[in-house]
Amino acid sequence: MFIEFRNGWTFSLFLFDTLVSLGKTERQPIGGNAASLLRDVLAGSIAALVTIAYCISFSALIFQGDIAGGFSIGLAALLTGTAVTGVIVSLTTTLAPADAGPDTPAVAVISVLAASIAAQLSAQGLSPEQAILHVMTAVSVATLLTGLLLLGLGTFKLGVWLRFVPYPVIGGFLAASGWLLITGGIEVMTGVAPTLSLDSLEALFLPENLPQFAIGMLFGVTVFLIRRRIDSFLVLPIAFFVMLVVLDVVLLGLGQVAKFGGHERWFLQGVSELERWMPLVTIPQQELKWSVLAQNAAEIGAVCGVTAVSMLLDVSSLEVARQKSADLDKELRTNGIANVIAASVGGFVGNLSLNGSILINEAGAASRLSGAVAALICAFVLFVGADIATLVPTPLLGGLLTYLGLVIIAEAMIRSPAQRTWTDLLLAGAIMAVIVYFGYLLGVLLGVVGACLLFAFSYSRIGVVRRHLTCADFSSNVERAPAEARLLREHGEQVHVLWLSGFIFFGSSNGLFEYVRRTIENQTSMPVRYVILDFRAVPGLDTSAVLSLVKLRNYCDQVSVTLVFSSLTEQMRKSFEAAEFFAELRTHCVFATRNDAQEWCETRILSQHEVDLPGDSSFEDWLIGELGDSADIPKLISYFERHELEADEVLFDEGAPSDTVEMIARGCVAITIKDEHGVSARIRRMAGQTVVGEMGFYRNAPRAATVLAEQPTVVYRMTREAFERMEDEAPETASAFNRLIIRVLSDRLEFANREITALV
Repeated sequence: MFIEFRNGWTFSLFLFDTLVSLGKTERQPIGGNAASLLRDVLAGSIAALVTIAYCISFSALIFQGDIAGGFSIGLAALLTGTAVTGVIVSLTTTLAPADAGPDTPAVAVISVLAASIAAQLSAQGLSPEQAILHVMTAVSVATLLTGLLLLGLGTFKLGVWLRFVPYPVIGGFLAASGWLLITGGIEVMTGVAPTLSLDSLEALFLPENLPQFAIGMLFGVTVFLIRRRIDSFLVLPIAFFVMLVVLDVVLLGLGQVAKFGGHERWFLQGVSELERWMPLVTIPQQELKWSVLAQNAAEIGAVCGVTAVSMLLDVSSLEVARQKSADLDKELRTNGIANVIAASVGGFVGNLSLNGSILINEAGAASRLSGAVAALICAFVLFVGADIATLVPTPLLGGLLTYLGLVIIAEAMIRSPAQRTWTDLLLAGAIMAVIVYFGYLLGVLLGVVGACLLFAFSYSRIGVVRRHLTCADFSSNVERAPAEARLLREHGEQVHVLWLSGFIFFGSSNGLFEYVRRTIENQTSMPVRYVILDFRAVPGLDTSAVLSLVKLRNYCDQVSVTLVFSSLTEQMRKSFEAAEFFAELRTHCVFATRNDAQEWCETRILSQHEVDLPGDSSFEDWLIGELGDSADIPKLISYFERHELEADEVLFDEGAPSDTVEMIARGCVAITIKDEHGVSARIRRMAGQTVVGEMGFYRNAPRAATVLAEQPTVVYRMTREAFERMEDEAPETASAFNRLIIRVLSDRLEFANREITALV
């Protein structure tokens, strides 16, 4: 379907049905009844009037000085972009009702782009008409690239990555855009480009410039202050149109234009019927200096980046205002398609508008049709070609730009739902200053470098040590003989266990070195012999981190401390092996798990002390110690069967009937369970005198785990038949045995409580 407009301009709408059907999200009904239709028309009309005022101000901002003659074609392009993006976005957004159009930060960047191109072409002796042609070409290129960028981000579901842009970069970009709007607004009012030079400041207060400057600044600042006290988006349109009527009555109705400096000082000059920009027709027919556009690639790229960031902020803010979640990827796709179409028909870059969407909602919009009405009214003004700009005084246009600039700076640097740090604000201010004085390219570089350094500094302050305990408080999952357990509690401070987390880089690795060094030096009760570094929660580390850990290794070599690594990935292990951490002449070692490392350290400590190995005689002594001299130990043992197990011999299997309970007299056994893939994993190790199998035995439930001997082991086994016979024949002995089981379970519970307390 094609619609033919006068002056030979053709607008293609063949993609309309495709755009409306994008996505599967639930939509608000369009229209519905006469009452809702009337509400949509009224809300759309209010939004359209404000948007048209914005477009006039934006065109005056972009086309100043030598290229002021491009105001009409610029205004037509702004209205075209508003019409196209407004219709497409309002009918497809997931945040309906919504409005769309040229976004303020992007327009600020385009004004810098236009001024740069105009200055370069003027230096080459080209006419203002040629400069306007190049500016409009650059705008079309920027709009097309913006559309492709947004479409690509949405298509490949990369919208979430926009949420990782750090605040200082966003704040600096937005604040710079706000400042450029204010300075551009002052130039629209007075014709003087404000700088920090004394001559520029004096020019603003000349008699011929002071009235326009004072009225424009008064309007912008006053509306800004009122909006901070009255939270209604109707404040701006009401103030704008009241001021428009007052100034027009004073200057035109009362004939005061000549008295205050003439018509050319109060109204835009050279504005005639709107001239439409047709890039697909005009650009191929002209000989353009593409080298000039290439020299301004940074500003063109800034238009794309600022629009994407603005979209993220607008969508996030509307999510809060509407109390609903938006499909960011769909918003990016639809806004991208809208900009691609707008570029092809001569429109400016545009996107979902936060202010316009809230305004249209507060004005009483009933459905998504309201946004389409606002866009169609802008299209009507464009096609009628009314010379509406001649009715708006330049102080009012400049004042509107000043107001927008103040709002952006306040939002970027002052107002925030979260507490901002001074470092964030200082970096944002530095990015703003660099952009204003040196351009967006250096601003982007400073933003990226500064944000990375700020992140590295902040992240390094967090530290990578998530938890720090000694073996005196937290031992391995080995149940040892009482004498061994007591010795480990007495000498456990020789082993320090550090659970690490997060990516380790140059900042955090040096912090780890200092942490370990202070731990070793500050412990005076007994020397530290082992430091276990558990890397299970560490996703990776960089080369500088390895170098810092080399410094830690060298320090530990000097003070005779062994570093024990656990849970290293294959890549981490290769990095440490390349740095010769585990060389033959070094004591440092690596284990698969933290428990394996801790068990090895405990065994090394026990080997330095004389501990009697459990045997059959000591087993009887243990029973006496547990039950007392009054218990008939020989009678109790008579109900058991003695078995000797070889290494790796299974005591009982997971899932088997629990018809026996075993007491370990000598050796050790491992308790293993199978995961969902059928792979066995050891969860506990029992050494010395203890009991196994009691849970299933007393609950008459299947075995919960497999138990096998890790070395030659002696066990005493009591069958269920023997247990029942003992209860009948020797109830006192059975009672003593039950007390033994209760004590063993109590010890295990106390051990678990100590572990939980240590880990909290």
